[in-house]
Amino acid sequence: MNEPRQHKPAPLPPPPPPKLDSARLLGRAREVIIVHRGEEYRLRVTRQDKLILTK
Repeated sequence: MNEPRQHKPAPLPPPPPPKLDSARLLGRAREVIIVHRGEEYRLRVTRQDKLILTK
């Protein structure tokens, strides 16, 4: 006889990424260096008040 199928519950969606306010990262500076896996990246605020991340 066939046994009743057991359904697996649907996987949960991943949690949303954390949100950080740019002022927390930058403070009063217009530019910070972020080190990721030994590489340096520069996060800076442009004259138009946008953020740019460069290596």
